[in-house]
Amino acid sequence: MTSFAAGAVKVALRLVTFPYRLNQRSLSRNVKYVYAPYRAPKGFLYEVREYNGVKVEELTPDELRGEQIILQIHGGGAVGGMTPMYRKISERYARICGLRVFSIDYSAGLSRVHPELLEECSLAYEGMLKAGYEAKNIILTGDSMGANLALATCLRLRDEGKELPAAIISVCVQGDMSSQGDSYRKNAHADPMYALPFWQSYNKRGARLRRISPYCGDTPLEDPYLSPAFGDYKGFPPMLIQCGDVEMCESDSDMIYGRALAAGVKATQRKYRGMFHDFHYFAPWLRESREAWRHIAEFISKA
Repeated sequence: MTSFAAGAVKVALRLVTFPYRLNQRSLSRNVKYVYAPYRAPKGFLYEVREYNGVKVEELTPDELRGEQIILQIHGGGAVGGMTPMYRKISERYARICGLRVFSIDYSAGLSRVHPELLEECSLAYEGMLKAGYEAKNIILTGDSMGANLALATCLRLRDEGKELPAAIISVCVQGDMSSQGDSYRKNAHADPMYALPFWQSYNKRGARLRRISPYCGDTPLEDPYLSPAFGDYKGFPPMLIQCGDVEMCESDSDMIYGRALAAGVKATQRKYRGMFHDFHYFAPWLRESREAWRHIAEFISKA
């Protein structure tokens, strides 16, 4: 059963997102992102470097507990950059795992079109390998569009015969840019961030929920490098796939999980009842979020 606190957060989200949901406007392309200078908390060293010309933020805890590293690709619908929330997420990964966290600060923006961001993420990953970081020690993680880019980067690397990371964590992936999945119907009124207001009919408005991002450009929507939900995962490392069961793109995670299993990948799917997109990123204090973070920590400890 969904906790009372989670229910309250969902009510708050419905209120905040109502102006966008009323006319089915994209949150990622219409909200105002907040950026601020970052100062790492006590117990962490923060540095900014470039790998193959791509900016990467590094966060190192004073007490390292292993040689592995977390490589994060943030979400934001190809529009939002390294907001304060994602730096908090870096801190959380570092704290729960005792590992260094690298965050690719790719150049997101309204004008970006595929494959520009995929190329940046691929360059950053390959640049880190050239700098001496071993693929066997890299745990690649991403949320939403960041999970899309993480999976697409690995598909591209695999196809080019290059080394893949030791493990992959997909959080609430936006993996099907064609928006074909049934969860767009199933959660049309349940998703607190993207759903139709309760009085609007899915039969009349559902097509607006399945809008196609301008980031897709002229690329075929089922191209796996754009929509990794259509990818072949043969040869992939262990994967943890997380999502909420009321989020609009729930079926994106289902598609990727199914394809990973079909390819013989050691994949685990964790689906959280009553939870919304990126819930443990937005509200890490919730009971459900603590459980999701525990699952992440357990997965990393076995990677």
